[in-house]
Amino acid sequence: MKRCWAYQAIAGSRSAWVPCARTAEDGSRFCARHARAIEGAVLGALMHAEAVSEAVTLYEDLAPWNRRGRKKRQRHANVDGGRLQ
Repeated sequence: MKRCWAYQAIAGSRSAWVPCARTAEDGSRFCARHARAIEGAVLGALMHAEAVSEAVTLYEDLAPWNRRGRKKRQRHANVDGGRLQ
């Protein structure tokens, strides 16, 4: 039986937290209550966030990440003069 990974605040204290004692849902790390809370927080953040295009602009002028600093391939010469055996 898996336990929920979330923590909850102790009543009357803003800085004291205890692990959730509920069982996690099947296929999740959280109980139903905490899973819905996380989904709601992420959905709210996505719905109310302003679109920011600075990251896109930053990478438009750069070469692709996999080409920066790449060394050219060099063929290794065979010791026996290049003949295959």
